[in-house]
Amino acid sequence: MLSDPEFKALLQYADRPWAGYRKVRKGVKKRLRRHMRNLHCTAIEDYLAKVGQDAAVRAVFEQCLTVTISRFFRDRLLWDYLQTCLLPELAGCFQEGLGCWSAGCANGEEPHSLSMVWEAVRVTVPLAPPMRILATDADENCLQRAKNGIYPHSSLKEVPESTRRRWFTRVKGKQQWKMDARLSKRICFGGHQLLDAPPPGPFHLIFLRNNLLTYYQGKLRQDAFQGIAERLIPGGALIIGSHEQLPSRRPPLRRDAACPWVYRMPAPPQ
Repeated sequence: MLSDPEFKALLQYADRPWAGYRKVRKGVKKRLRRHMRNLHCTAIEDYLAKVGQDAAVRAVFEQCLTVTISRFFRDRLLWDYLQTCLLPELAGCFQEGLGCWSAGCANGEEPHSLSMVWEAVRVTVPLAPPMRILATDADENCLQRAKNGIYPHSSLKEVPESTRRRWFTRVKGKQQWKMDARLSKRICFGGHQLLDAPPPGPFHLIFLRNNLLTYYQGKLRQDAFQGIAERLIPGGALIIGSHEQLPSRRPPLRRDAACPWVYRMPAPPQ
């Protein structure tokens, strides 16, 4: 296993923050050590030399640094706020339809959670507009799992019992659950690296949770965040992770007083 000083050296090379990786470093270090063995590297210096000389090796190195921890309805209070307040408000303001982006969607729990919440909102909001959800990730394996819609029991620990009964079916003989395919009909899954130019949008709702703001730093994070925030429509909302903070230099986003993880893009004055 890599030592912490060795791991910090690799993070420094990739301009990644130690604070973001500290609690999840065990799995990341294991993947990096495996990659080093495959390249027959025993020293960090030899490994970084190969990473710097070969684009394909660099791509695998970057993939090893990816963290894909997720579950349905992560931070339950956020989802309750979305269902009771934010989504009904957006539905009333944008009757032509809502465009949403789940950036760094991992195995798809987040966009599917949004789809489930939207189904509940449609029951209470008369003439609710259509919703389209773009769910993107850089890992093709994650995207395939999201499309398959089969999840381990651990991913459902925050799903209410009534919601589980409605939208999930137990996979016979396994500790897995199959999601109702109807929830995926409004979701389009696609590949995207968070540091690349964002999809064209515009979006009424953007989820940027527990990825860019946690696992990147400096100019890379600043530039990527600026581009993502600019895809938000005036009056729309950006949602970040419960332990994350926005960069100091950013568009004029305003924190939602009712939910600290939600930031609003001010609408132009009437």
